[in-house]
Amino acid sequence: MNPTKILLLLFLVATVLPASSLRADEIKLKSGQTLNGRITYEAADIVKIEIPISASIKETKIIGRADIETIVKDAPDDVEFNKIQKLVPTASMVNVDAYRKMLETGPDAFLKNFPDSKHLPKVREIRATLADELDKVERGFMKLEGDWLSPQDKVAYKELVESKIRLLRMESNVKGNNYNNFIAAMREFEVIEENFSGSPAFPKAIELAKQVVPALGRQLQSMAAAVDYQNAEYEKAMAGSTPESRLQLTAAREREDRNYADSVAADKKAGIKWVQFNPRNKQGIEEALRLAATELGRIQAYDTAALTKQAALLVEADKLIAAEKIAEAKTKIAEAADIVGQSPGTTPSKSKSTSKGKGNAKAGSYLAILNGKISDHLAEEQAKVKAKEAASESEALTANLRKKEEEVKANETPEETGKPAPEEGGSGEKTKEGEMKEGEENVEKPVVDEFAALGATTKGTSKKTGEKEKETPKKPKSKSKKAPADEGTGEDEDGEVVKKPRPAAVVEEEGLPFWVIPGGITLLAVIGIAVMKILGIGGKKSAD
Repeated sequence: MNPTKILLLLFLVATVLPASSLRADEIKLKSGQTLNGRITYEAADIVKIEIPISASIKETKIIGRADIETIVKDAPDDVEFNKIQKLVPTASMVNVDAYRKMLETGPDAFLKNFPDSKHLPKVREIRATLADELDKVERGFMKLEGDWLSPQDKVAYKELVESKIRLLRMESNVKGNNYNNFIAAMREFEVIEENFSGSPAFPKAIELAKQVVPALGRQLQSMAAAVDYQNAEYEKAMAGSTPESRLQLTAAREREDRNYADSVAADKKAGIKWVQFNPRNKQGIEEALRLAATELGRIQAYDTAALTKQAALLVEADKLIAAEKIAEAKTKIAEAADIVGQSPGTTPSKSKSTSKGKGNAKAGSYLAILNGKISDHLAEEQAKVKAKEAASESEALTANLRKKEEEVKANETPEETGKPAPEEGGSGEKTKEGEMKEGEENVEKPVVDEFAALGATTKGTSKKTGEKEKETPKKPKSKSKKAPADEGTGEDEDGEVVKKPRPAAVVEEEGLPFWVIPGGITLLAVIGIAVMKILGIGGKKSAD
């Protein structure tokens, strides 16, 4: 069970007891023995005291007055204060709910029930400590072996955190002091050795395993010696029981044996070394005993002093990597790898060693993990450099393209741009006074048709000389209708209305140009002769 849960359970059991059971009385005997518990009865010749054996088991002893030297009875607030004092320092990995429960049933309850106690200042101090730690846990911090780890630390130093948690579980299981707990403790050691060798938790786990394995071996020897006798006694009990009881007991035992077999098979399939075993199966006990003997010799070969020194260097390297001081981190890793005391019997990884001849990092070890962190960091930096280079190339390419576009635009001719070339000396259309209109395009003047000029009228001009009519709205396309010639529009081959150059209008007040007169006279003479021929005027006379 998790140590935090055990602590919380014991605390809750103590706090829910009736007020009379909270008193801790002390009886000191003349023999020198001291009994602590609750005095339940006093008489002239005897005293009865109830001594707690466990949270649920109590033993009552009767003591003669002649054997008692002194009796000391604690006040209720003293009893409660002694319990509250045990709350700090708090254990590792206590969660939010456990902190809140400790505050509620501990300091808060004390301050409410004993407002005049002499212990109030110390209780308030303990309450402030618990409230401060609760605030940290609510913000994502974690307490491990007295150290507070921030949320960022839990990510940056994930391997250190997990190895410490494994070590705490191992220590908690050892306190159970029976073969099941010892097996669970060695399973945690197996994980630490396989995945976190080189971490500070590793040498500590080794020292603990050196104590656990011999204790487990002694229990296994006792179990192996007694298993045959216990099985024989069981068979005798079965023979003397009723048929119905025999069926029930047989079914229950078969169910237990099947569960043990399934657990062993699952452990072996998962590659777990310290498998569970059936305590009624002598073969399983003997296999566990042989494993304990083999592992004890292997574990004792570790040099924990060297491993402790190595772990300290690797922790420094881990911090340097987090600070992005890669060169210094590599130096620390090389120093750590050179330390004698690597795991005996392990096969070095295929990756290159960080030192010559020593310190080959086993896959999954803390040293190998740090090398992986460095590789990841270098790969990330290289990716950043490549990304920067790619961005620079892209920017240069974009700049070159823009430059070329500007050069092309600067060298384009009017025909390429689709705009008419400006006239010499300026651009835009000239006004009556010969000045160019600002912002207007320079349109080439149309050629004047003399015959069109002769028949020109004031149509197409406003009443005022030189003022153009307003353009009429465009009408839907139609092939049958032609736009007036003086509107300057016409149709192309597809029936589309297009603008055409207008002939220059002749202003009546100015008269005809002199060079038009001879042509006009000749044209009129030709027309007159043609008419006369048609009418028969001026022909040859008849014979009459």
